[in-house]
Amino acid sequence: MDAKTIFQPKIWYIIAGAMALIAGIECIITAETWAESAWGADGVNDQSIAMEELFGLFMAGFGAMSLTCAFALDGKAQAKFALANGAVISLFFVAMFLLLPSTGYETQGKSFLLPPFIFMGGLMTSGYLHMNEED
Repeated sequence: MDAKTIFQPKIWYIIAGAMALIAGIECIITAETWAESAWGADGVNDQSIAMEELFGLFMAGFGAMSLTCAFALDGKAQAKFALANGAVISLFFVAMFLLLPSTGYETQGKSFLLPPFIFMGGLMTSGYLHMNEED
């Protein structure tokens, strides 16, 4: 089995989309817990809870977009979008990880970045491997 067989954009869009949708919904449901882990018990207020819900909504939106790309696109277009979308979301997570601590927000550590980079890495790899194929 070669890399092109393992890294199919449609499959990686479904995987990344499902995981983002599930994570986003979980974040919305447990926003108060996430706010407490980031800001401490004294930092939990309507605004900190709203920010966690907003992040969950962003992730759920990315999940829905990914699932749409899995089923609405194909061929070169799907591959190019996979590469671009994976890169944008990866940069978003890097920026978030670098910028949030300056606000007093305590991230979960570097292990927090591992799952997004696994899924976005697979998505970007699949796009890269298939973006020059004939439709």
